[in-house]
Amino acid sequence: MPRYTIDLKKGTSLHDVLKRKIESRIKLAIEEQQTKHQKWREAEERTLAYLPETEADAGRRVKRLQGGIPTYTTIQIPYSYGVLMSAHTYWTSVFFARNPVHQFMGRHGEGEQQTQAIEALIGYQVEVGEMMGPYYLWLYDIGKYGLGIVGEYWDKRKIHIGSLVEFNGEIYQTTQELPGYTGNCIYNISPWDFLPDPRVAVKRFQDGEFCAYRVRMGWNRVVERMDAGYYIREQVMLLKNKQPVDKARTDASQILYRPVFDKQLYGDRQDANAQHPAGIIAFEFYATIIPDEWGIGETKYPQKWCFTINDELDTILGATPLPNYHAKYPFTVGEMEVEGYGLYSRGVVEIMEPMQNTIDWLLNTHFYNVRASLNNQFIVDPSKLVVKDVQNSGPGFVWRLRPEAYGTDISKIFMQVPVQDVTRSNLADFQTMLGIGERTLGINDQIMGTLNTGNARKTATEVRTTTGFGVNRQKTITEYVSSTALALHAQRLVQNSQQFYDSSAKLRRVGSLALEAGERFMNVSPDDIIGFYDYVPVDGTMPIDRMAQANLWKEIMGSLRMMPPQVAMQYDWARIFAWVANLAGLKNINQFKVQMVPDQMLQQQADQGNVIPIRPSGASGASVAPSLAPVTPGASASTAAGLNALGGGGGGPT
Repeated sequence: MPRYTIDLKKGTSLHDVLKRKIESRIKLAIEEQQTKHQKWREAEERTLAYLPETEADAGRRVKRLQGGIPTYTTIQIPYSYGVLMSAHTYWTSVFFARNPVHQFMGRHGEGEQQTQAIEALIGYQVEVGEMMGPYYLWLYDIGKYGLGIVGEYWDKRKIHIGSLVEFNGEIYQTTQELPGYTGNCIYNISPWDFLPDPRVAVKRFQDGEFCAYRVRMGWNRVVERMDAGYYIREQVMLLKNKQPVDKARTDASQILYRPVFDKQLYGDRQDANAQHPAGIIAFEFYATIIPDEWGIGETKYPQKWCFTINDELDTILGATPLPNYHAKYPFTVGEMEVEGYGLYSRGVVEIMEPMQNTIDWLLNTHFYNVRASLNNQFIVDPSKLVVKDVQNSGPGFVWRLRPEAYGTDISKIFMQVPVQDVTRSNLADFQTMLGIGERTLGINDQIMGTLNTGNARKTATEVRTTTGFGVNRQKTITEYVSSTALALHAQRLVQNSQQFYDSSAKLRRVGSLALEAGERFMNVSPDDIIGFYDYVPVDGTMPIDRMAQANLWKEIMGSLRMMPPQVAMQYDWARIFAWVANLAGLKNINQFKVQMVPDQMLQQQADQGNVIPIRPSGASGASVAPSLAPVTPGASASTAAGLNALGGGGGGPT
């Protein structure tokens, strides 16, 4: 079995030295990270439109549920959630509308064939490696917390399949090992679990001395890591009787209910022979160290190492140098706020907090006042009226007069208290606050998918101009995320592939090349992806409506006959036709394309006797050379020549 970790035994001086170094750095990161916990907790609760229940709300809830008495409750308007989802929809539309998602161009003269190969390989990994789900969540975390993290690693999976077979009347159990997916894999890391070096801003965490993240592994995953040689079996066995405690789960919002990882299965608790817990909670600690100073080598130049230590910070499970040629921490951090000096930046929810609080107050006070005005309030003379009747009155009530009040003017016995809705202007103020929110983030009604016309009709130019201003605000954010996160992430995907990709595979072409006629697959080998490739950045603009684009091309092609020949001859209109058809939603247009047989192939078939020349009409004994013939997909050259012969003039085949 291979081994990729140095030998560390708990209790030795080397283990104790490394444990102290790792423990001090992780505790430093946790201490600084806690300064952001309250804001993250509020972001989670505001996204869920949650308000903690006050004592008064609790009393009214009991009356409503148990007594059937209609009451009101304090609510939170899901405004922050709506703005967040609108921004997230815009970002995903910009980043993921491209095909392929990751596009590259050569930096040092790499050919087009090499660029196609690397795009096909990364496109295969994005699809088969199931990266799109983590990408969507990554952008959502960026907007929600102001911080989104993804990690990447190269994986070469193997699949074990068990089966029962019968041999000589006996049943045997067999195991078959099959190769699985090989390529880059990515995973999301919660901001609660990511611990960068707090001595540098999070956006510059690659410049820090260390970074770590909290990992929750089921026991099967632990066994896989031991089998791969990354964990020391003796060290892992020291944890077999320890039940993990997920401390980070108690720090986060209790409203956003998280998976319960630190609970043992009931059956395992009752099993006296249970040899291990359901899983472990540990820290993957990455650090740039000088091995000679840390006592794990003689090198005096900084290297990147990975240490795995349990959550109690007392047992190191493995320690190995990072072999990646890119020499970076295997994480990518994305932030939406263009801010260069703060430790953490803000997200959509935190920026919208003042507007959200004001909106909630305006609407709740208005509802409270409206409800108060619905209840009739009276001032009565208790010496003239039976007070019990007044207190228990309802629809169609009857109030009794006391005997001494008989014959008294009724209007002088009671008076209704006039109640005025002093919060009527709150609704206008509510709309004003929505406008302030739009100006803060640039998420207007048009981007949200609604059209607020107000009291006056708006022209198409006004709507387009308003939308354009909001789009320009989002354009800056998407370009910033593209250059500081997506580009760095895609570059490491390429570098990992160049380093670890050791086979050859036939992969489907991606992008605009997939729309062209011809070979739709290409063979990609390690030699085909050599070179340096730059990520083509996202320009930040929303993709143009496809049907509007197809209609524009339709008008251009309709005026083709009036186009000057000098212009028309510079473009391949056959390929443009196929592209426009695909743009309009016709996916399989290329399967109807006629394939032309080259003259050399047709002549070769004629030399072999598979093609019979035709005589021109009225000629005898003379033959002509085989001509170029169109062939439908699947037809052979001889079939095409035969069709050509049967259709030729008045003569027939000789």
